[in-house]
Amino acid sequence: MQRRDFLKSSLSAAAISSLGLPKMAKASAWASENLADDLPIAQIDTPSSIDFNGDMPTRPHNILWDVNGYFAKKGGVPPVSEHLDVVVVGGGVAGLTAAYHLRHKKVALIEQDMRFGGNAKGEVYKDAVYSIGSAYLCEPEADSDLGKLLTELDIWKKGRTESGEETSVFFGNAFRKPFWEGASDPEAAADFKKFHAKMVEIYNEADFDHETSEWAKANDRLTMEEWIQKEFGTLHPHIMEYLQLYAWSSFGASLDELSALQYLGFISAETGSLLVFPGGNSYVLHKMVQKIRAESKTASLRSGCLVMRVKNEGDGVSVVYENALGELIHVRAKHAILACPKYVANYLVPEAGMERFNMVRRLPYRAYLVANLFINKPFKAPSYELYCLRGEMPPAPNPSRPPKRSFTDICFGTWAQHDKTTHGVFTLYHGIAYDGARQNLFIPSAHEKYKNQYLTDIEPVLRTLGLNTQDIHGIRMTRWGHALPVARAGMLVDGTAAAASASVGNIHYANQDNTMNPSFESAFQAALTAIRRVE
Repeated sequence: MQRRDFLKSSLSAAAISSLGLPKMAKASAWASENLADDLPIAQIDTPSSIDFNGDMPTRPHNILWDVNGYFAKKGGVPPVSEHLDVVVVGGGVAGLTAAYHLRHKKVALIEQDMRFGGNAKGEVYKDAVYSIGSAYLCEPEADSDLGKLLTELDIWKKGRTESGEETSVFFGNAFRKPFWEGASDPEAAADFKKFHAKMVEIYNEADFDHETSEWAKANDRLTMEEWIQKEFGTLHPHIMEYLQLYAWSSFGASLDELSALQYLGFISAETGSLLVFPGGNSYVLHKMVQKIRAESKTASLRSGCLVMRVKNEGDGVSVVYENALGELIHVRAKHAILACPKYVANYLVPEAGMERFNMVRRLPYRAYLVANLFINKPFKAPSYELYCLRGEMPPAPNPSRPPKRSFTDICFGTWAQHDKTTHGVFTLYHGIAYDGARQNLFIPSAHEKYKNQYLTDIEPVLRTLGLNTQDIHGIRMTRWGHALPVARAGMLVDGTAAAASASVGNIHYANQDNTMNPSFESAFQAALTAIRRVE
């Protein structure tokens, strides 16, 4: 299912309760009072980092490559100590969605990180709540599954919306909007309006079902670059630059790689409205964790626990994990939902076979950096999201030709709080759109290198807001090594994504990479699909 379809539909067989929650106080006050050590939004006391937060791969890398040897070193797999209905592996969007909808069953969610949220985490510094990962939702219809969830969590009113008609860019040392009305080049306004009208038409009328729609099948086989040439021939340089930067930021890939179907599903959905919460999507997950714990006497959320093996045994599943104290734990369940990415799940389920193991190893993922830049005073954000244009489309990067720019876009971190915070926050997004970049993020000098790039590249934006580098209070850096599955052309219609996500006995898979579609919505839908298989 495409992001655009998910916003409009309600396909889940899982019943969604209508229990309300008490109204929250203002987001900053609420966050300060409701933070715990494992919740998606972390309370931090310093505006500067000396190293990246985000992915910490050392523990799994040191264990999963030789799990049988590790078991032997620990004295062998212990006997079963607990019987459950469902074990969910992974505490990001998909995992928390599954645990939330199964919260009245005997379910354990097991997450290796000390904090839930996956790459949809957030932080709060003093009274500013901001994202360190995924930033926003496309506003869903109220009767869709996602809309119903927001109603249950009682958070619709906590979000702030920005219409696609208000899209802004930074170009020529000025904020230009509305972009799709030709704000960056008024003489060519008709070109911008024509492209935007096509996106609106696609959003309202196209059939994105790649299993049944010939339009969808044909466009999954095309790259977005090929689709543009087919539909328009050429586009205005500013439109092409915007589309390339959007590809880097949203997919970690370039127009000449991406499935036109997947790309169109994203960008056409944004002709509606963005829905932004304080802390980005971490706010939604934070509320889900709290509601699971408030309502369920049977659900258990376990952070700091590394799953090592998931295996079908008899009519159920055996799961072995190491807890935060370093103890091996062995549990049995009727079903397991692997809500971790396939490159992790690959090592957990040896019975899936070598053919599938090798296929999953070929699935492409890309790295991502996020920087939060704190200003020592509040300022009024010109918009929520802002792509930074230079006037021409940058070429697709590769290891020998890395991009000449750092971050592609800015989300103003306290915009959802109406900028009523002690410190303003710039959240800088940097999708690294080529293979082989990940290892360079783990060398000791990487943090300082990227920090200096961001501080240099943000200066023109600061000046336009009447600020300067002396107003910078600090910068925090987050690294996501495998954040984005790459939605390459053809991966839906050739069956690769589906084959990599097929259940193995009572072991089911739920992640955004089920459809190689890097969005909150696709992870959410993957979880709902898995839930139908265990109920």
